[in-house]
Amino acid sequence: MMKKRVCLVVLFVLLFSLAGNACGEYSFSGDPDAVEKAADAVFMLEVYDQYNRKIAVGSGFVIFQPTLLATNYHVIEDGAYVIAVSDDAARYVVDEVCIASKQLDLAVLRFSPSVAVQPLEYDATDQLKRAQTVVAIGSPAGLKNTVSIGNISAFFDQGHKDWIQFTAPISSGSSGGALLNDQGKVIGITTATYASTQNVNLAVRISELVNLYRQWDGQTVRKLGQITGSGTAQTHAVSVPSASGKVWIAKSGKKYHSNPNCSKMKSPVEIDLLQAIENGYEPCGKCFK
Repeated sequence: MMKKRVCLVVLFVLLFSLAGNACGEYSFSGDPDAVEKAADAVFMLEVYDQYNRKIAVGSGFVIFQPTLLATNYHVIEDGAYVIAVSDDAARYVVDEVCIASKQLDLAVLRFSPSVAVQPLEYDATDQLKRAQTVVAIGSPAGLKNTVSIGNISAFFDQGHKDWIQFTAPISSGSSGGALLNDQGKVIGITTATYASTQNVNLAVRISELVNLYRQWDGQTVRKLGQITGSGTAQTHAVSVPSASGKVWIAKSGKKYHSNPNCSKMKSPVEIDLLQAIENGYEPCGKCFK
């Protein structure tokens, strides 16, 4: 009888220990399904000037509200509007800024996704330590929603920004992406990398973005071209809530038209509006006054 009791006690302790370890060992970086879900809230950002020329590619992620995108200011600098590309290739024109700070290198944009996007949660404790595992999601070199894993290397303050140094690989195009802890919460905005070194990368702490967001009144928005000084004369030609919209081009022409009979085009070709923009066509001055 004594042996049975001892065995039962040992078994109970073992099961309790295993249950406790199972609860305490959750790892976002080791949960591919959770990473895939987080990637739904991360977008590749293609930045265009007022002449519909693509001038930059960066990253952004949905946070705070389903209609808000966070990114770096330097990603949108010189842009008149942005085309945000989701993980499932949906495309949205974005040209509204809620609040931005060039000094902090942060911006919050507003857009209208056709499918509800679950905002990423952020780490409100801001209790970070070196060697903690991190996951970066962004679009390095325009490779949409690339995932990389590393750890926190160091912390420092420089240039009016509170930096996290980390080893998860990032490259040009990752700027504005999400840096998440191993619980799957955003701890920073991936911002910079030292090209001459190996895996010395920097993210602005999420607390900087939270503080900036709290300064917004929740209603006022401005056109991106007004914020960056790039002009907005032609942005209305593409300021649609989603990527839908058809235009017409002539094979030998350089402009896209909202009317297939405009300019007496011969054999006009109907194409998607965003495709016309990405192929370098400019809006017709008659169709898009």
